[in-house]
Amino acid sequence: MDIKHLITFKTIAQLGSFTKASQVLNYSQSTLTIHIQTIEKELDGRVFDRIGRHIAITALGNELLPLAAAIITNYEEIETLKRPHDSGNQTITLGMQESVALYRLQPLIRRFQQTHPQVTLIQVLGHKSELTEKLLASELDAMFVMQRRDEQAQLPAVELVEEKMGIVGNHSSLHSLTDLAAETTVFIYPKNDCSYRNIFDKYLGGYVTKQTNLIEALSIEAIKNNILLHHGVSVLPYSTVASEIASRQLRFFELDLTEKDKISTQFLYHKKKWLSPLLHEFTFFVEKELRS
Repeated sequence: MDIKHLITFKTIAQLGSFTKASQVLNYSQSTLTIHIQTIEKELDGRVFDRIGRHIAITALGNELLPLAAAIITNYEEIETLKRPHDSGNQTITLGMQESVALYRLQPLIRRFQQTHPQVTLIQVLGHKSELTEKLLASELDAMFVMQRRDEQAQLPAVELVEEKMGIVGNHSSLHSLTDLAAETTVFIYPKNDCSYRNIFDKYLGGYVTKQTNLIEALSIEAIKNNILLHHGVSVLPYSTVASEIASRQLRFFELDLTEKDKISTQFLYHKKKWLSPLLHEFTFFVEKELRS
């Protein structure tokens, strides 16, 4: 097997699909199949199970993945030494929380790719705990999350922009914070591992103890839909509800957070993983745009 076989394997494992990997790598699916068959022949075992149209990585595949990621990282570092000023034909694999990907980075990614058309940027969406595991296993080049400033001690972090946090409610039913005491108020909990769940508990917990109508939502879109449909209340970053506030669907009451509670969008990386010049360039671009 050679490096392109390992890149194919890593990409399929991350995307969970031969079809998506074919589009990203610009290979035919038959070529991808040959790459995987070559790996499986040399290892004398399967790295993926095919179940109808779906695939699942095997135990052998899970053993290979971090090793393949490390080899690919070393290969990319060597390639950069050969052509240090060329940022074309490279791939960046970034982990992102839904909140960061949808509401902060998408427009920036589109602008970056307009000036870097040869760069493939793979976005892996997930919860922070899942992304952290992938970054520590070298399956990601870096990750972007919203979290408290001192929350991720095991990974170095660069703060990009502070997030304005507030209590969010339906525009037609939450006219002031005194409305929170109404018996009909529906409180929408962020998921337990959400970075600002503690803010919800701290600033709305006193009201929640008196209520029986509670909903735990798994995503920001689910929280917003519940607020609109059930006249619920939650805590969210302003960046995730700006359009609904502008259209007078939602109201936003900014919270005066303590330094310890403040949330920011951050860039996290593995201190032992090499960061390519292209990744540095992308991160600098994102930081500049978010702070402008």
